[in-house]
Amino acid sequence: MVKIFEGLRILDCSQFISGPWAGTFFADQGAEVIKIEPPPFGEAFRLFILYDKPTFPLFSILNRGKKSISLDLRKEKATEIFKKLVEKSDVLIENFVQGTMEKWGLGYDVLNEINPRLIYAKISGYGNDGLDRYTQKTAFDIIIQAEAGILDALGFKEGPPKLPIADYTAGHIAAIGISQALYYRERTGKGQFVDISMHDIMFSINIRAQAKEFIPRAQNIDVVSKYLPIYNQYHCKDGLIVLTTLTEKQWIRLCENILERPELIKDHRFDNIIKRFDYVEVLDKIIEDWSNNFTRDEAIEQLESVRIPCGKTLRIDEVHNHPNLKERGMLCDQFNFSKWGVNKATIPNRLINFSDTKGSVESSGPEFGANNEEIYCDLLNYNKEDLKSWRQQKLI
Repeated sequence: MVKIFEGLRILDCSQFISGPWAGTFFADQGAEVIKIEPPPFGEAFRLFILYDKPTFPLFSILNRGKKSISLDLRKEKATEIFKKLVEKSDVLIENFVQGTMEKWGLGYDVLNEINPRLIYAKISGYGNDGLDRYTQKTAFDIIIQAEAGILDALGFKEGPPKLPIADYTAGHIAAIGISQALYYRERTGKGQFVDISMHDIMFSINIRAQAKEFIPRAQNIDVVSKYLPIYNQYHCKDGLIVLTTLTEKQWIRLCENILERPELIKDHRFDNIIKRFDYVEVLDKIIEDWSNNFTRDEAIEQLESVRIPCGKTLRIDEVHNHPNLKERGMLCDQFNFSKWGVNKATIPNRLINFSDTKGSVESSGPEFGANNEEIYCDLLNYNKEDLKSWRQQKLI
């Protein structure tokens, strides 16, 4: 099977979520993605595995299809070895605090001299350029969601976010940025530095913050208030469903065919969508009076019969049973995680479906340093005695 990025070599120096997630998009499409991990335990995520083995499948979601070598980039000999790797590579991904790679003598300016075709992608909390008090901060997902107004927009008045959306979205954008840089290199022969700011990204997707700046209605409601009419979750006998009627045709079908209340169409409060904005709670009460009479399946069947956009609110323990995920092959359960105390674990399949270059998840996450001999001896032409000496020096 032909894959898009066959022949591409990526050095993944990143840790936790954002950088590793970016690398998976390339591994799924045939790139050789090599994790560069510090001894003695590997990248930071592996510490969770050290104390709780069943977390390894989560590590595999972020690092499937990759290779792993150990290398302590803080040591001078290690930087020499790393530079040889850079000579033979196309892309580097890192998400260290600003100045870390430079401190080790491995900043973009240095590596660009070694390999002018190198694409160097840096993911950071606040960007590589900006105010020092931010660009030099250690930033995790929760900090970025807070400072971009995401926690407020989602109604979290206290407690942590429920999902690391800043980390995952940064990985998506980094993969796009790297792909764009590869296309530019294809035309010019030149690599470049790709600066990804998690804060920039989260600000950009915070549509509630944008709207509050210039839409009067958005300025006058609390951020957690229901804003759109008929755009909500509604209770059924056995759980919740979601539905919406954003077009006038959908609203009419809802009134006539589902609620069986055609008089609502001409009600002066609801006779156009702008007016309905002022009666969100009234409309929600009307719909819930209907939905409470049915199970989720019964309500969905009725709504879908007249083409009202809808869906079930699934519990997290129900998600893996979604029939369309199974039909599209999104559930990878072929890997053996018994070594990690897990009988069965499902990880997501490749996220983008191409007609000719399907892509696939070829392996679970690598064990720490599993590919040392392959990379150091076969690719860089060192020998086993070198590796033995490096272990003694704690380089690898």
